[in-house]
Parts: sequence; C-alpha cells; structure tokens
Amino acid sequence: MSKKIKYIVLGITIFGVGAFFYLKYHVSKLRRQIVFQAKSEADKWKPYDELDVETAKIIQQYWKNGVGLDFTTNEILDPNFQNTWAWSAAFVSWVVKASGGDTFPVHQTHAHYIIKTTENRKNNTGDFKAYSTDEAKPQIGDIVCRRRGSSDATYDNVVAGDTLHCDIVTDVNNSNIEVVGGNLNNKVKQTELSLNDKGYVSDRDYFVVIKGK
Repeated sequence: MSKKIKYIVLGITIFGVGAFFYLKYHVSKLRRQIVFQAKSEADKWKPYDELDVETAKIIQQYWKNGVGLDFTTNEILDPNFQNTWAWSAAFVSWVVKASGGDTFPVHQTHAHYIIKTTENRKNNTGDFKAYSTDEAKPQIGDIVCRRRGSSDATYDNVVAGDTLHCDIVTDVNNSNIEVVGGNLNNKVKQTELSLNDKGYVSDRDYFVVIKGK
C-alpha cells in the first residue's frame, strides 16, 4: 500500500472516530445537564434509602421544587406515607426542571407527562415529545417509560392513573443503555436496559421514549 493511500485510509479512520464521538456526545446543554444531574443524584443516594434522615430533605425537594407539593420531612420519613406517595415521577420532574427544562410538563405521576408529551408529538407543539420505543432510539438525556404492575398501557393508550415508571438515559452503548430512576428499591438508582441489534430498547415493558430539545 502506497503512502498516499495509507494517509487517505488514516484520514478516513480519524474522521470516522471523530464523527462517532460527535454524534454520541455533542448534545444540547439541556441534555448534558439532565445527565449530570441524574448521575449526581444516583451517586448521592448510594449509601441511603428513602427512610434515612439524610434523604428526607432531598425527597422533600423533589416534591416541592419538582411538582409543587409541600410535605414535611416527618411525613416523608413515615413508611405509610412512602407506601402511598410514590416519588419516582417527582424525581424525574425535578431533574428535568432543575436542569433548565422549564417547559417540561412536570407532574406527580408519569402518566400525566407521558400524555402531555404524546400530545405535543402528535400536534407538533412543545419542546418535549413522546415516541414509541419501536420508532425512536434512546439518546442521553431522554426519558424512557415502562408499564408497571398490571398496567396494559401502550403508546396510543395512556390514561391518568396508569401504573408506570420512567427513567432518565445517562449513557448509550452498543448493546445497552444506562438509566437513572427514582424510587427504585427505595432510592435513586442506576440500572441497565438492553438494546436490540438495531439500537432500540428491547424490554417489552418499555413503550415510550420522551425526547427534549
């Protein structure tokens, strides 16, 4: 192989690697901040759970600054309260809002903001839009949502009161994504989800991907 051809091949390789990292990491400031905020919360929670005194004020912040509900730390430390008031949607709402996503339809339930962002997509309005997991590949800063319990919700059929859960995508790899969610085993926690060979979420319970600007 001549030197000229070698340089051309090397140039193409360098360009390809550069394009890969550009596509993977060159995302909006909002997306970067959402990922940073979610990861920071997961790190913060590692030694604790929801009934630890150290986390009471943190959950209080999710409720108050995330969705506008004001609970006392004594209420939050009550197991009966925790069994009644799931805070995973408040967590997602708080992360997005604290990251600068002021137009996200924050709410204490996942169903509400899935419905609103699905309407945004169908009407081509708003900064946050929901897509089916079989038509949109997850990117960092996205929100992925699944059915929980006996829910039979689908992309076109989410109603208020559906039992759902959503996580924030913090990293995307070839065969899986890393996500952070609230109220997972009573804490903020990072988990992994598998992708199929085309890059779509393969877990059948996950049916929505919410994308911001």
